[in-house]
Order: sequence, then structure tokens, then C-alpha cells
Amino acid sequence: MSRHGSSRRSMTLRALAFLLALALIAGVGYFVGERLEKESVQEERAVMSEGFGRYEEKISAGKTYYKKTGLTTLLFMGVDRDITKESKGISYRSGGQADFLLLMVIDHDSKVIRQLQIERDTMARVDVLTILGAYGGSKIMQICLSHGFGKDQTACCENAVTAVSRYLDSTPIDLYMAVDYSAVDKINEMLGGVTVTLQDDFSELDPEMTLGKTMRLVGHQAELFVRSRMTIGDGTNASRQLRQRAWMNGAIDLMRQKVKNDPNYFETFVETLGDQMTTNIVEGRLINEFNRAWQYQIVPVEQIPGEYTIGEDGFVEYHTDPEAVIAWIVDAMYRPAEES
Repeated sequence: MSRHGSSRRSMTLRALAFLLALALIAGVGYFVGERLEKESVQEERAVMSEGFGRYEEKISAGKTYYKKTGLTTLLFMGVDRDITKESKGISYRSGGQADFLLLMVIDHDSKVIRQLQIERDTMARVDVLTILGAYGGSKIMQICLSHGFGKDQTACCENAVTAVSRYLDSTPIDLYMAVDYSAVDKINEMLGGVTVTLQDDFSELDPEMTLGKTMRLVGHQAELFVRSRMTIGDGTNASRQLRQRAWMNGAIDLMRQKVKNDPNYFETFVETLGDQMTTNIVEGRLINEFNRAWQYQIVPVEQIPGEYTIGEDGFVEYHTDPEAVIAWIVDAMYRPAEES
């Protein structure tokens, strides 16, 4: 049995509740892939201060910061292929793109959860494999492509985690969870249908989905809402990300109502998803995180500022401000040294 298969099987406890709900909801807004190449920039690395009991230290804008204690980082991924189906033959470059990437930083000391949505077109350094599975070095490309390299879904997730960690100035990522595109409509159905207001016209895809309409998404409408891009509105991933966040917000509200009415709801929820989920989370760790973070404040989804350009190959590239990357990391995970 594969590693990700065994890890999934361990997750049917009720204590999955809060964090797993957020993970599954966060990991379903995504899709559409393209590839490209450009450059990303990094700043000062973190170092460990000398002496026993000292904090991990980072220098930013000439100031010293210490790493907060009691942090947990979780990366949620939405994958643009059915992860329950293996490719024919042996392939190390067909794991599917992680078109939705959301990093959650849980600060147990301040009881706050920060969410960073990483634009799928973000240019970053990604480890690549040859068609025979050998390490082929690293290249600058869309960060979503990082999930495509690996012998199985676990290896693909680990490669994506490496790329995201490197992009975020080597920030450690403790846990990951990925779901595939086929899970969107299933999750929406289990929640009873998320209600959204359509800021774009989807009528060419579904005649009921007209501009300005407030409606409860049913059937295949949920996937159309969070996945469609090229023929919707201005066709950009930026607009699609706004739709994904709107769906996520509605889904979280419904999830809270479900668990309030039925404490056993999540066990059925997770079992229903089955093989559509890949994770490294073991039940003991998850129970601990759940027990501590159940009532924490959730900060609205954030994104690193950047600029969209068109690469030489004709595909969209998103170049982030390196100082903004460091600023977000410092704000979410560090504290000024003078506060010690």
C-alpha cells in the first residue's frame, strides 16, 4: 500500500473537525495549467542565535526579529488531475499541477490563524526530474508546476512543499494536504450547496449562472465557479482567486453549522472523500492541533503583492516583491527582538 494511502486511512476520527475542515475547504479552489520560466529573489536567511535557549533570528530592513514559538504551518493544495488514477506506465513528471496553494500559519500563543494564498503563476525555483526519475536540478518556473514532479502523489506533494518553503525564504512547512479537482462538487454537495453572488457571467457554461445572480451552487456548478477561468470575465487567475475565496468563506460557514448540529459530521465527511485526499498528517498530531486551535481567530486570506507579466513563451508570470515576501513572513511568524 502507498504511503499516502495509509496516511489517509488514519484520519477518520472526530477530532479532525476544525483543521481538517479548513484544509478540505481551502484545498478545492483551483485549476487550469500553463508552464513558464523566470526568476525569483530571496533575502536574508534565518539563523539560530548563539547560546542555549535563544530564538531563531531573522534580519529584515535592518531590524532583528525572533521566531515565535508555538507555530504550526500547513500547506493546502488543489491538484488539477484525478489523484485516484495512476498514469499508464512509469512517469515522474505527470503528478498534476497544484493550481491552488494556501499556507496556513497557526499561532498557538496569540490564538490567531493566518492564511496566505500563493498565486499559482508565481515564479519560483522548482526541483525537476527527468522522464526517468533522476534529479534534473532546479529551474525557475510557475510554482504550481512543482507538484508535477514525483514518482507518486506523496512525492509530488513533497516536491511542492519544498518549492513553497524555498520561495518563502526557507520557511519550514510542517504539514500538507492535497485534494484533486473531482472533490469540489462532492464537498459542495456534502455541505448542502454554497451560496454565492456571481460577479461574472457563467451562462455559456450553465444557463442558470448569470451575472449578478445570488444562488446556491448545486451539481457541477461549484467546480465551474472555482475552476473556470479562460472564458469567464477577464480570464485572469487573479479574478478566479477572488471567486475561490468567496466559495471558501461560504463553505466554512456551512461547515461550522454542520458540526454544531452533528458532532459526528466530520467522520462521514472525511470518509466520503476517501482516495481524493493525500496528506502527511497523522492522527495524534492532528488531534493535538485541533484541541488547541478550535476557537482561534481566523484572519482573512492574504496574498503577496506582485506584478503580472507575459513570459517569452507567451504564458502569464506573477513576480512578487521580495521585500513583501519577507515582510509577510516576519509579520506572521516573528516578533521584534526588543519585545523579548
